[in-house]
Amino acid sequence: MAVLVNKVPILGEAANSWLTQGGGGKVLAAVNHATYLLTEHGELIWLATPESPKHRRCILWPAPLPNLAVDSIFTTRDRSIDLESGTKLDFRTSEVWKAPVIPVQDIIELDILPYRFFTVVETFLSQESPPGVGVFVRLVLQIARKKEVNLSFQPGDFLTRSAWSVVERIARACLRHDPSEILKKAEALIGLGEGLTPAGDDFLGGLFFACFMLSCSYPYIHFRELDDLPEWVDAHQSRTNQISFALLRDNASGHALEPLNRFGIALLTNQPVEILTSAASDLIKVGHSTGWSLLAGYVTGMLLAFTD
Repeated sequence: MAVLVNKVPILGEAANSWLTQGGGGKVLAAVNHATYLLTEHGELIWLATPESPKHRRCILWPAPLPNLAVDSIFTTRDRSIDLESGTKLDFRTSEVWKAPVIPVQDIIELDILPYRFFTVVETFLSQESPPGVGVFVRLVLQIARKKEVNLSFQPGDFLTRSAWSVVERIARACLRHDPSEILKKAEALIGLGEGLTPAGDDFLGGLFFACFMLSCSYPYIHFRELDDLPEWVDAHQSRTNQISFALLRDNASGHALEPLNRFGIALLTNQPVEILTSAASDLIKVGHSTGWSLLAGYVTGMLLAFTD
């Protein structure tokens, strides 16, 4: 069998570290936009097309994704991945992507954040029509402004309708600075929805990443109950699938998709609104509605920074 060699242009820092250790694993799942691999040490990585967002687990594939059978094996050696199909991925000269560090010296004052938050998010919403859980972004803004919530769900959108009552309670708990209530209500969202990353998990991923960003940027905003979010996710692992669990735990640990990371840092460091809306535009293109769900969760989590 002829071996087809592809050179990997970019891979995430975690994927690079795990693959460099050698060993192998198997194909866990394959969809149009990504192929998910599980290493023999239980770590999730994925192959994705060049236009996909960067992530610490992601390997950007330089060509159309290969047609790999679930449970087929791969091996790694000499900084290359050998697939059972006969394809080799060479990452000896790959760029290793690392998430940018929050520049704490550039963080804006906390009392400025709400005004900036409203300006950025409302400007973005004026240009977009959110689908599914994305409608929560506008509803959460109404709660933050202490306005009457104007519900406008699409007929037949049972997931959004059922999730909203939970999200509303989480948003109000964020405004009250009530972390125990946030986690209590969050349990109902784990695994809620369909697909590899259910909308409920994506929403919580955005929420937990916002908690991480705020705790790093404003250490005096401290909620002891939120210190162990990764462990909280671990305790609920059985309620969702393996892929969604890994991503949710990453978000809780401060590891997000590149556009969400970029959006979060730009919001907290007074970068131009155009940079923020560009990052948000890139984020909402992720999946059918994954990006919108992440954004809705992040917007909700930012309410923890609001004060009366």
